[in-house]
Amino acid sequence: MCWSCNPYCGGCKPPKPKPVRCTSCKTLNLGDRTHCLRCGTELPPRPKPIPVMCLNIGEMCANPCQRHKIEPVAGEEPYCRWHTRVEE
Repeated sequence: MCWSCNPYCGGCKPPKPKPVRCTSCKTLNLGDRTHCLRCGTELPPRPKPIPVMCLNIGEMCANPCQRHKIEPVAGEEPYCRWHTRVEE
């Protein structure tokens, strides 16, 4: 169990998108920006997470955390607070 949450870890909930470095001024840009905050250059596209089968709930998850590798405890109903459906 973690002592403090690292939002980019992805251990207990889906990771936040990592900062993107601008190709011209080398500034790190947070969030869902498409252009650099400092110089306005278009940022490279962010890689999309790879959907995986979540063993915890038995469904495909578009933005998985590491809990997708853990099967649910016998007798408990499968539930995932951060489940993201795969769009087709």
